[in-house]
Amino acid sequence: MISLQFEKISMYPRYEEPSIISVPFAKGVLTDSTRVSVLDGKMAVPTQTRVTAKWPDGSIKWLLLHFLADLPANLGKRFNISTDDVTTTPKEPVMIEPVNGALVIRTGAIEAELTAPGGTGLFQALKPIGGVPTHDVVGPSLRDASNQEYECEISAEGWRIIEPGPVRCAVEANGKHRSRADESRWLDFVVRVYAYAGKPWLMIDYQIVNKEPESEQVIHAAQLHVRSSHNRLTSDQLRLGISRAGVDRRMKSGSAGDRLSCQLTAEILEKEFIEDQPETFAGTFWADLSDEKLGGISVTLFQALQNCPKSLDVTGEEITVGIIPSGHPIPMMQGMAKTHRLFLHVHGGDKTLEEVHVRSLQFQLPDHPVLESAAFERAGIFESIPGDRTIDWVERGFYRMADGRTRTYGMLYWGDAPDKDYTSQGRGGGDWVWVNNEYDLPHAMMHLYARTGKRRFYDYLLRAAEHWKDVDIVHYSPDPLRNQGQVMHSAGHVTGEVKVCHEWVEGLLDYYHLTGEQSALEAAIGIGENVRRLLTTPRYEGEGGISARESGWALRSLGALYIETHDEKWLQSADRIVDHFEAWKKKYGAWLAPAAGHVVYRSGFMICIAVNSLMRYYRIRPEERIKQMIVDAVEDYVEHCYVKEAGMFYYKELPSTQHLHSNPICLESLSYAYEFTGDTNYLEAGRVTFEEAIRVAPAGEKKRERSGDALIFWGDSPKKFAQYYYPIFYYYQTILKAGIKL
Repeated sequence: MISLQFEKISMYPRYEEPSIISVPFAKGVLTDSTRVSVLDGKMAVPTQTRVTAKWPDGSIKWLLLHFLADLPANLGKRFNISTDDVTTTPKEPVMIEPVNGALVIRTGAIEAELTAPGGTGLFQALKPIGGVPTHDVVGPSLRDASNQEYECEISAEGWRIIEPGPVRCAVEANGKHRSRADESRWLDFVVRVYAYAGKPWLMIDYQIVNKEPESEQVIHAAQLHVRSSHNRLTSDQLRLGISRAGVDRRMKSGSAGDRLSCQLTAEILEKEFIEDQPETFAGTFWADLSDEKLGGISVTLFQALQNCPKSLDVTGEEITVGIIPSGHPIPMMQGMAKTHRLFLHVHGGDKTLEEVHVRSLQFQLPDHPVLESAAFERAGIFESIPGDRTIDWVERGFYRMADGRTRTYGMLYWGDAPDKDYTSQGRGGGDWVWVNNEYDLPHAMMHLYARTGKRRFYDYLLRAAEHWKDVDIVHYSPDPLRNQGQVMHSAGHVTGEVKVCHEWVEGLLDYYHLTGEQSALEAAIGIGENVRRLLTTPRYEGEGGISARESGWALRSLGALYIETHDEKWLQSADRIVDHFEAWKKKYGAWLAPAAGHVVYRSGFMICIAVNSLMRYYRIRPEERIKQMIVDAVEDYVEHCYVKEAGMFYYKELPSTQHLHSNPICLESLSYAYEFTGDTNYLEAGRVTFEEAIRVAPAGEKKRERSGDALIFWGDSPKKFAQYYYPIFYYYQTILKAGIKL
């Protein structure tokens, strides 16, 4: 049995609440996903399974579970996962059926007829089961600078079924926005619709993608309209509702003839008190249009505050959803994408606004079960530290680093943050330099979440990965050396270079396993293909022409993709890097990097990045030459870069750069050298670096600053946690296992 724990959240009971969990299994343990069930006590609850990764022997490595859970009011609850029972299906499974050239989704509560290939909009009809459509969902559509409207047009390929049910189904379509005025087309889109067994609501992810030939496009509005299908409504039948609320439940209601509106912008939010960890929750934003006899519909914009600007407007005729509100143009550079999530809740006219509000809050802060940390260790996915061997001040440091990061509200900024140091160095030409998930913050959060079971770390991971796979990846470029690549830290997110030393994939793969979202896997593979193309360019020929960091990070990403896919092409590129490192060492005696046109020198943290990546490759192919390269590199590093009287390492070997450097990446390398040699002197050399890195972790600032559409909540640079966490952790657990006191 594997244990799951829901923490206490809602003051209301939830029945058959859709829930999701991803479970890792050790090699050879599980081969049949049809015998996996989630148990509520001894009773199996409706469950849907999907394998997202396998071990080389074909056994299951990651299994994604969608299940329906009964959860009590104001209490947590424990469930178990069994691998001995036939998976239970819902009494009313969600179903997808082809009808008249289109797909129809039936949940048992509602029926959604999707738009046929070549049609505009998402739905041809949306109605309660056995009823008639009460509202028409029109759009989404875009408007340009001339106010010309472009409606989303489903491509000729139509909808693809991603998940067929029975607990959750998901379908996807893509296309371009088309103008009715002149048939011109502008900006691509991808849309996904999710439905759940027995539920009267849908979740929609609408991604706008800029694949236009120009360097930038400006969207002046993006809207969805939900219009009443009936013309016989009277003032006593009609109810309007809108809410922009957190704990204070700021709801407004109205009737026929009224107009309710609300808008969220960075300027408005700058003046408000916000205490929640906003990746997890920051209130809700919904509008409702109902008739007490015919029924109603509400629309919730997910994380609208964080993804401002957003707006809602409701009259007796329609709800207008300002995905991008008029008057707040959003520039999107070539290759950039942005996903907007919303929920459509079809309900009876007897639903109170309080009930609509509670359901909307449940969308914003869904229940999420936490997997016991031992499951990750048993599966061989992550290392852990037994609870009785933890050290309180170290654990406090990890929490402060994770929670004390700079965060940013804003449509193109949420999930990322600027870096003060990069900006002050002039790298943005006067603009803020955005980190672009440098050093892979999602992967660091994944490890901390798996080890601690803290919900907010899971949410930190999701938000950063969602931004990354939208904004920081070049979804289109005519230049093959930019196309699919992750852009390094830069102004405007995608103005910088694409270089192999700033392309990561592990956090995207984590996100894929946790959510099943294929787009994250595709993004990771695209980055890997970009890395392979870059490695064939002249820059990466010869020995010592580049820093050890560049090849090191490329090696790490290629190895991760091989572990994920078992495709030998990733190792073919990785082998060239290993050969390159070997030839480089033979030529100079160490991994020396070029500088100032006449010097080759040691750059300690870059050498350690190479060592840490080589170790990951060694775990795939344990060759003696790789082990020896690792030990030799760390020995050389300690001999030449360690300042004994200070107990720390210097930055770079040049006299002009030999200041003390507290970057803890070296701690991971020192741990590997100890593991290979048993020499505790390597661990002792890292003691001061470890203590300084963990003890000075900030608790976060209270200062906020608005910059255009971005609202910045200042803390430490997010790249610091991404860069620091795992090396500190690995040294920490190595010291504890070695029995060395801190």
